[in-house]
Amino acid sequence: MSISLVDLASWRSGDPDERRRVLARLDESLRATGFVMVTGHGVDPALRAAVRAAARTAFDLPPDVKDGYRNRGDGGWTGPGGIAAAAIKDGASPPDLVELWSLYPHHPGVWPAEVPGLREPVEEYARQMRRLSLDLLELLAAALGEPADFLTRYDTDAAWTCNVNWYGSRRRTGAPRPGQYRLGAHQDWDLMAVLDRQHGLGCLQVRNGPADAEDDEDNWRDAPYHPEVDALTVNLGELGAMWSGGRWQAGWHRVLPPPVDAPAEELMSLVWFYNPGPATPMPAGGAGGAEERPATVGEFLDERLQAILLT
Repeated sequence: MSISLVDLASWRSGDPDERRRVLARLDESLRATGFVMVTGHGVDPALRAAVRAAARTAFDLPPDVKDGYRNRGDGGWTGPGGIAAAAIKDGASPPDLVELWSLYPHHPGVWPAEVPGLREPVEEYARQMRRLSLDLLELLAAALGEPADFLTRYDTDAAWTCNVNWYGSRRRTGAPRPGQYRLGAHQDWDLMAVLDRQHGLGCLQVRNGPADAEDDEDNWRDAPYHPEVDALTVNLGELGAMWSGGRWQAGWHRVLPPPVDAPAEELMSLVWFYNPGPATPMPAGGAGGAEERPATVGEFLDERLQAILLT
């Protein structure tokens, strides 16, 4: 599977030859799968551990307590059965076996009084990811041969989302229904997503091959994982593919069901979705004419979000 490992420290070094190598690896990876992995990102590993520890306590709260912090558009908890990521492609997809805690810009967030240690690390994580986003946007622009502000010019009022995804064990979720996953097969619709994830039997998988490849089981592979070099996973969404003029693809991915062979396995991912401000005009790239798509990024994102929400 052609998912490259790219060192952002090498990119920042300024050495022309090394920068060209970084751009070549990035371009090859995004063309092949829509995914790339980055090291040298500067996001504090101790902070990420603190987010996980506090979030685990929050997800362990009784369901009736968590329901008091339900996400009603201003952040907070989304419970089991709340989303079906594959519904954009297949409206009959069963709900995903995942719980979420979400934070959005311009909202104070919804924080459980029972877990006072959750808010501070999540907010700091969002600040660090916000800084990383700007570095990645400049890197993407350079790989496309565009000016450094090709994407950052739309950063004002950026529409990011910071999620903690908790994939509970099979003992907690029960046996999955036919065709049910921790997250069903989908492309993100954002410009890009950055994941700090854990690996296991019920892990992230990426569909190999061109964007129009058949959705055949033989084309799915476990996503590479490099904890020894503290790599984060980056994938383009539909908007990112459009801004590349179709050069890169929005990566197809899924998270496997809770495994039979490891019934106690649970995984947690910290997921950062980045988009430019909602008033940004839609990019010209992508299939179909402009009349077939919403006029602004905000309208496009809302249309996609409504397609996957179940509650």
